[in-house]
Amino acid sequence: MRSWSWLGSSRRALGVRLASCGLLLASLSGTSQASAQQPYPQQPPPYGQQPYPQQPPYGQQPYPQQPPYGQQPYPGQPYPGQQPYPGQQPPYGQRPAKKVSSDLELGVLYGTSIAYGVGLGVWFDAEVGVEDAGVAMIAPILLGVAAPVGVYFLDDPEMPPGMPATIAAGMAIGAGEGLGIASYQFVTADEEDAWGFRGLARSVSLGSTLGAVGGYLLAYYEEPSPNAAAFVSSGVVWGSAIGSLIGYGASSGDHEYGTANDQASLGGLIGFNVGLAATAALSTVYEPSWDTMAWMWAGAGIGAAAGLPMFLFYLGDSTPPTRRGFAYMGGGATIGLALAAVLTSDASDFGEAPHKPHYAQNERLEVDYIGPMVVPGGGGVELMGRLF
Repeated sequence: MRSWSWLGSSRRALGVRLASCGLLLASLSGTSQASAQQPYPQQPPPYGQQPYPQQPPYGQQPYPQQPPYGQQPYPGQPYPGQQPYPGQQPPYGQRPAKKVSSDLELGVLYGTSIAYGVGLGVWFDAEVGVEDAGVAMIAPILLGVAAPVGVYFLDDPEMPPGMPATIAAGMAIGAGEGLGIASYQFVTADEEDAWGFRGLARSVSLGSTLGAVGGYLLAYYEEPSPNAAAFVSSGVVWGSAIGSLIGYGASSGDHEYGTANDQASLGGLIGFNVGLAATAALSTVYEPSWDTMAWMWAGAGIGAAAGLPMFLFYLGDSTPPTRRGFAYMGGGATIGLALAAVLTSDASDFGEAPHKPHYAQNERLEVDYIGPMVVPGGGGVELMGRLF
């Protein structure tokens, strides 16, 4: 009986031990499964090697890789999901974003086109001879609405910077040229040979139309910037004002106002074209900033005001003409204009190509040069470029 009880107690102890071993094995099995589910901590790469990129789980998009804090991405390589920084090249195989004109520049073209359309309507009435005021308003209203509608369709696709300003400048410069020619013809011709209002409207309308076409062609092939268009437009105003002042002030002393007015008109027409040619030529190597042009306007005004004291020397003396002071005003405006351009030239890129094309206007044709061509017995136009 004693041996049997010892055997029974031994069996109970063995059962307890087997149960403890089972629990231990179960806990070890759970630990190994948990270890298999948890990833090992990422080991740092060997010295001098870059870590391998982490692949996202299946079916998920990778997160954009941000550069380290305080560091910029490599030049030309923006991180995913970001637009290229200014001056950086877009990724290979992608076209650069096309630059478009600003709302202000486009608004100037819309306003100029309205004036152009109304002017065409007035010219039509003058040519036809409409006398009824109600009927005479129809053509200016219709053309004044049609012109900005044409600009709307011209801006589809959107025009690049400089094109709206160049077209608007062409309209204004052409109209000014026509006005100058008609004015000089009016003051120099006999009364029976004068063009009258019809000739004035015809000259201004034709000049504005030719200027608009020329501005569009120039903007299409050369892509000048808005600064260049504003510079040339300012140049014709400066030239015509200075030319008129000098022409009137330099007229002969025995000429009355009506005769001296001829010299003022001629001087204004010459100054208009000199200013146009000078600023157009300078715009190829010199592109003034907006601040520079503002100072040039201010310099011209200050210089003209500086010539006003010259009139004091003619008080009480009727022998020399008092209008000589206008010539000094024109000379002072010229000096002030030149000084402002020189003193503020550091704000511009002088001596360099001021503007590069934003993008090819026509993906199949790119014109680099337009010039005259001499052939036996005549002449023509030479075009040089590339076909794609």
